[in-house]
Amino acid sequence: MQLIILASVLALAATAKTQAKQQICVAPTTAPHKIEKVLSQCQDEIKYALLQEALSVLGQSVERQKRETFSGEERRIAGCLLQCVYRKMKAVDDNGFPTAPALVQLFTEGVKDRNYYLATIQGVQQCLAKEIQQRKSNQSLAEAEGYTCDVAYDMFMCVSEQIESLCGISP
Repeated sequence: MQLIILASVLALAATAKTQAKQQICVAPTTAPHKIEKVLSQCQDEIKYALLQEALSVLGQSVERQKRETFSGEERRIAGCLLQCVYRKMKAVDDNGFPTAPALVQLFTEGVKDRNYYLATIQGVQQCLAKEIQQRKSNQSLAEAEGYTCDVAYDMFMCVSEQIESLCGISP
């Protein structure tokens, strides 16, 4: 019986050691308090804007058809929420596009692990380069309504995925 218990303990220790080797970075356990506060403010602003839009639609004639729900709507709302956070945290340029130093600061606030910090820098650089290339290849895209919200969402997802990949963190 003791032999079985010892074998189980050794197997668990070997598994934990293997998992520890695969994970290169130590991610923060919670979002920085400052970001949570701004996120809450942005959520309130977006709720207010959506309520205003609903009230204005109700005030229009009954002939107007109900707006169709499209698959990217939730993505757009999340992107606009992120765009609001980026804007309030001064993480965007004059055109509303995220900047590298500000994104790195947002993603690494309170982080003590050097590898996580370096992975964030690399991820931000790769994602911004991809976004800038897309914008250059189709300049009218940058002028489209809601594009900055789309970029905010795409940047968040891209940088998060890059950090996970570079750090060996499973989603």
